[in-house]
Amino acid sequence: MKRPCTVLMTGAGAPGAYGIIQCLRFNGERDIRIVGVDMNPAAGCRDMVDVFRTVPPASDARFPEEILRISREEAVDVVLPIVTRELMPLAKAKPAFVEKGIAVCVMDPEPLALANDKAALLSFCRDQGLPTPEFRVADTADEVERALDEMGCDRRALYVKAAQGNGSRGVRYVDPLVSRFDRFFNEKPDSAFMSKEDIMLALRERDAIPRMLVMEALPGVEYSADIVADEEGNILCSAVRKSPVVRSSITLESTVVDEPSVASLCAQIVGRAKLTGNVGFDFRADAQGIPRLLEVNPRLTATVVLNAAAGANFPYFGVKQALGEDIPAVSLRYGVSVHRRYEERYTDERGKALVPFPPKWKDRA
Repeated sequence: MKRPCTVLMTGAGAPGAYGIIQCLRFNGERDIRIVGVDMNPAAGCRDMVDVFRTVPPASDARFPEEILRISREEAVDVVLPIVTRELMPLAKAKPAFVEKGIAVCVMDPEPLALANDKAALLSFCRDQGLPTPEFRVADTADEVERALDEMGCDRRALYVKAAQGNGSRGVRYVDPLVSRFDRFFNEKPDSAFMSKEDIMLALRERDAIPRMLVMEALPGVEYSADIVADEEGNILCSAVRKSPVVRSSITLESTVVDEPSVASLCAQIVGRAKLTGNVGFDFRADAQGIPRLLEVNPRLTATVVLNAAAGANFPYFGVKQALGEDIPAVSLRYGVSVHRRYEERYTDERGKALVPFPPKWKDRA
């Protein structure tokens, strides 16, 4: 067994926290003490960590200072952020952590800024000759409307996306073939579909808007990929997933697959953009089956736990990389799938886990 270590994981209430904690616990090499933090005092996984602390939101200037203070108090070896908005504040503050002997699992500010900006990243990849969807960049509401018209929103589906955002925030699509009547009576409501008119009304509520993308809606299969890369932009481990069921950016069903074209694209993007550490990619295939990049998540993704079930424990690999340890060679088990369903968790007034219904096998005993 390797020496124990302490990991501070942010986002203890985030959708992916449960699986990432499991990956850290059951790593097969060492005991990991987990300090979980979240701005919500009732964060969903606070009962699963060894120590739980509340922290300011990432938008608060005190956020990195508070993470550093807690890290020093709890003798943290590695800080593992899993929330997009926390990445840049921690990237900028990383030298202060390193000075105290604390590693932070986040890439440097320059490549991070590129990865976090969908417009800049897609423009970069297009300039590099890598396959992307057709898209336009817009800085005003009028430019968004012009792009929608030029790209044919009256005859095909298009996405309107904020260049910086995550978790489907700032993402809507228009589709001239959608029946509002059918959606009203036959589908549960979601916030993704909007008419062109409603999108423009929303954007024109303000004099200025964030940078936007107008992008074609590709018809093919959706793929995701998780990688860990070194400082030179070399991929140390990668895994590709095919995800047929995604709702509000949360993958409900996914399967680990052998898809060399996706893995090759990841390697090219990582090498040219000099991305490091844990990175997640989203692709969708076009009508000819060619995967095209949609976006990059420069952090662990919520479904990364599936890869651990198939043989590649990316959360733990990120910790090992931060500790200066080699990433082991893995042999992925293709065909392993995840099927997400609701599961209730109960806690008392102090956040301690409760088990209100005894397991059936204990009843039989």
